Amino acid sequence: MADIDKILGEAQKAQEEAEAAARRAQELATQAQAARQRVAQEEETKRRAWAQGVIASYDADLAAADQALEDASTRFQSVAIDEPAAAIPAYLAWAEAAIEHYTLQVRAAAVAPVVDMEATPAESVPPPPFSQALDAALDRRVAALSAKARDDAAAEIAAHLDPAHPATAPVPDALIN
Repeated sequence: MADIDKILGEAQKAQEEAEAAARRAQELATQAQAARQRVAQEEETKRRAWAQGVIASYDADLAAADQALEDASTRFQSVAIDEPAAAIPAYLAWAEAAIEHYTLQVRAAAVAPVVDMEATPAESVPPPPFSQALDAALDRRVAALSAKARDDAAAEIAAHLDPAHPATAPVPDALIN
């Protein structure tokens, strides 16, 4: 009988240890779940703060991207004729500015729902194909040269026809058209 009492006592002790271990396991699981929730909440707070920063800086970032796009276009226009070797790098810079402009819009549209906002779809404004951009630059240059030649000729004619009043001298219709 002593053996049975000893076995029952050991079983009782093992049962109590198992129950204590189960309680400790449950406590640890509860702590782990709380830690996971805190981490998820902190990540959500960081995510929302980042998204809010993207939205808060969007107008200024978009204005800067618009300016960079315009500057790149203007740069291409100026070098396409005067510096042919610089035309391709200038065109690529223009394309990069267009991509950055579009990416900025995509990022803002993606984060807007995170901060309970709506966003319009991103609008891509790539430069025209290189050959078209170069043709347009050439057209503008020829038009500017033509206008300058016309104005120079009109001024020369006016100066020789009526040197006292160059603004009132008649200019032949052929130079005006």
